[in-house]
Amino acid sequence: MTRYIGLDGHSKTSTFVTMNEKGKLLEQKQVVTCERELLEFVREQKGKKKLVFEESHLSQWLYTLLLPEVDELVVCHPGYLAKRQGPKNDLRDAIHVANELRCGHVIPVFHDPGRMMELRSLMSGYQDLVQDIVRSKNRYKSLFRSEAIQVPGVGVYRSRDRIGELSRRTDRFIAEHLFDRIQYLEQQKKVYSERFRQNMKKHPDIKRLAGLPGIDTVRAHVIATIICSPARFLNKHKLWSYSMLVKHDQQSDGKSYGKVKIHGRSELKEAFLGAAESILQTTDTSLKKYYQDQIDKGIGHRNAKIALARKVAAICLAVLKSNETV
Repeated sequence: MTRYIGLDGHSKTSTFVTMNEKGKLLEQKQVVTCERELLEFVREQKGKKKLVFEESHLSQWLYTLLLPEVDELVVCHPGYLAKRQGPKNDLRDAIHVANELRCGHVIPVFHDPGRMMELRSLMSGYQDLVQDIVRSKNRYKSLFRSEAIQVPGVGVYRSRDRIGELSRRTDRFIAEHLFDRIQYLEQQKKVYSERFRQNMKKHPDIKRLAGLPGIDTVRAHVIATIICSPARFLNKHKLWSYSMLVKHDQQSDGKSYGKVKIHGRSELKEAFLGAAESILQTTDTSLKKYYQDQIDKGIGHRNAKIALARKVAAICLAVLKSNETV
């Protein structure tokens, strides 16, 4: 008998339910969120076990912990779950995801328990750091713009003397603390960069990607850690869609309702478009010639640049699949 196990996990407590193939609720239990109690419940279940829970901050830990204990484990995308009526609580959520798994209505989120797990955590920390730097710089520059002081470029982030141009004492006080914060964050960014350079010696995939046109060390890490397993993309078109580099036509009854992008990873889109921009700023290469060919066909700059980004994405996927540098 197949048992469908639904898990609603939280930091303090987690709720399990088990149902059979006909949707009959067999068991329900709330446990403390710790390895011992989670494993104890799953191991008590007999027969073929299929487990499902929603993507959350606990997902990677739960996935790594419970994957060896079940026949099938699905981390589902909460945005694609069918909406249900009634009040929300942990038990009802667990029942809902278990029943959706039983009916085959869940959309899985990719997780990799292997060698890329630590690198994915490292990239997550780096991306949070970059966001903090951007926010701090925006707040810092806004102090100058509020007094119509022109601060073009990035020089304002390097010269502490510019703070004296602010007329209000409170603004100068805030600017000094923001300036110190920016300097500290930039120093931490250099620490991450050094870690990335070290990773290239340990991970051949990242080194191969970093050797491609337009792909620097950071972009190589982004691409490698998000793609993880290139075999999960059947072809380049699947990767383009996942990278939000193509639009899909919406049709019903033979009528088109416009084109939309499916939900994907904006980090990949930024990496591939950034690589395309870097290629356009370099000397003549075959990839730059490909862009020019698009322009010669009457395609505008934006669409030609996106086409170049798709070409870069296809090359990256080929490199990861073949383990060869092009």
